[in-house]
Amino acid sequence: MKFQKRERLVLVIPILCFFLYAIRFEAGHIRIDRGTQLNYFRFQADAFLHCRLNLENTPSKEDLVEYKGKFYMYWPPVPALVFMPLVALFGLDLPDALINALFGAFNVLLVLLIFIKCNSKFNLNLNPISLALLGLFWGLGTVQFYMAMKGSVWFISQIMAQTFLLASILVFLRGKAKIFNLFLSGFLLACAIYTRNHFVFVFPFFVALFFALERNTGRVENLKSLIYFCIPFVIFSGLNAIYNFVRFGDVFENGLKYHIMSAYFQDNFNQHGYFSLHYFSHNFYTEVLHWPSFKESFPFIKKEPEGFGFIWGSPLFLLLIPNLYFYFSKLRKSFWDPHFQLMSACLLSAFGMAMVIFCIMGTGWVQFCARYTLDFQFFLLLFMVLALQNYFKHFWVKIASVVLITLSFSIQLIGAYFLN
Repeated sequence: MKFQKRERLVLVIPILCFFLYAIRFEAGHIRIDRGTQLNYFRFQADAFLHCRLNLENTPSKEDLVEYKGKFYMYWPPVPALVFMPLVALFGLDLPDALINALFGAFNVLLVLLIFIKCNSKFNLNLNPISLALLGLFWGLGTVQFYMAMKGSVWFISQIMAQTFLLASILVFLRGKAKIFNLFLSGFLLACAIYTRNHFVFVFPFFVALFFALERNTGRVENLKSLIYFCIPFVIFSGLNAIYNFVRFGDVFENGLKYHIMSAYFQDNFNQHGYFSLHYFSHNFYTEVLHWPSFKESFPFIKKEPEGFGFIWGSPLFLLLIPNLYFYFSKLRKSFWDPHFQLMSACLLSAFGMAMVIFCIMGTGWVQFCARYTLDFQFFLLLFMVLALQNYFKHFWVKIASVVLITLSFSIQLIGAYFLN
């Protein structure tokens, strides 16, 4: 990928983010976190290396699965595959937080590269300052800020899933060596889906992106391309079915039925199960609308076990309100425009993932802000960028964007303070 000279300067932002994720200052000393007993992916990697599926000698059993006297993970296994070569080379004593910080910083780089690529392909008119602000917002103005600082299984799962998803999008945008890129992009997306299963709802985005990039290709060629893209997902799905069957005797059982859950969730699970529309109203309110509770002393926001709405944790997303108005007011006339089709796909993918998140048993407890919403925030950000290009020339929009990004960073800095 070729960059203009000024675009290269924004690539220092991931380096800045890495140092903020990885380094702690305590009593005048620098500390870098090492391993945590709650990174079960290390222990799953060790199990794979010893031809086992169950975990052994984990310091904690919190949030694991117990079945026939053995302990398993209910999380999809791809991150454990990433840890396998590290565990094989260095053993189980790994710097989990440092590894997660590397993936988090790489995510910031991927976001910047995606927007640089979209800038040239879709004429988004993003200057280097705009690109830098987008990178800073993603790295320091969303829940990724504090999540990339922790090395436990819950945070690694989300951060690593974003890495696979963003890498898949970037490879897809390259377009050259089509068959290889389609297969590689599909492979990376399959890795994302088998890190966070509800990422399956991003397929509409890739379909829209494909037709935005390949509008003049024949139908047969289009069908072949989509098949190449989907092959890795089909293979991963088959392997995951075998993985579930060998562990629990059911291709669709990932272990949640045997989950060692906190008493905080037990009553809800007994009455409504893991996934139900019963949870929608509470989850939607908590993860989108709930206003943070304030106090008079520093850091001014009170700790709440279930956090608060992501639009208040990352106030830049308040621009969704005028953007959605613009989108629906122009949709009928502009439906066949590639930009609008891509905007529609962003909303559809975000909506699909959000519906799953709002209907599962928990909200991400314990957390700051709403960490599950990170899963679909990139699509909301891309939607806003695609919409904003139509009226970003207005001075008030530029000022509002800078103010909201600064406010987003300030709020997420409090989250990093709380969690560390």
